[in-house]
Amino acid sequence: MKKLGFAVILLLGFAGMAVAQDVPVAEVFGGYSFFRCDAGDDISCNLNGWNAAVDFNASERWSVVADFSGHYGYLDGPVATPSGVYPWYDVKSHNFMFGPRYKMRTEKVTPFVHALFGINHINPEAGDTVQNNFAMAFGGGVDVKVSDKMSVRAMQLDYVTTRVDSDWNDNLRFSAGVVFNLGSR
Repeated sequence: MKKLGFAVILLLGFAGMAVAQDVPVAEVFGGYSFFRCDAGDDISCNLNGWNAAVDFNASERWSVVADFSGHYGYLDGPVATPSGVYPWYDVKSHNFMFGPRYKMRTEKVTPFVHALFGINHINPEAGDTVQNNFAMAFGGGVDVKVSDKMSVRAMQLDYVTTRVDSDWNDNLRFSAGVVFNLGSR
């Protein structure tokens, strides 16, 4: 009976190590992103662009994320600027955010949630000054495993809020793309 108990404990120990080896050291995401922004004073925009992120997995469930995105398009006006009033004008918006991500890994699907903090950089084309604003993103998504080295991010949805002057602007970001798994633990 002692030998059977020892064998069961040994097998469970190896099974735990096998599961741990399935966790990549890092995951690199890249894909399309849509950004619905609130620029205040009844001004809004629909911007298209890209989203890229690198997850550094600390454990099977927790990782530290560096998330970057760029969105391009125009603000729906009329928009008053120091250079005049425009019915619309081109804008470039970039986010540089970092934070923790929690993953609920299964064999094929990995849902996740995260809280990201950083900077929103806005570069309007209509002669306004460049703005760097504090930004936060709260959201999550779902990765679907294709192979040991690749997954598809079926969706990532984030509520992104930015601090402009003394106001908070509420934005929504949707992303989808491909995740590459690097290394294993």
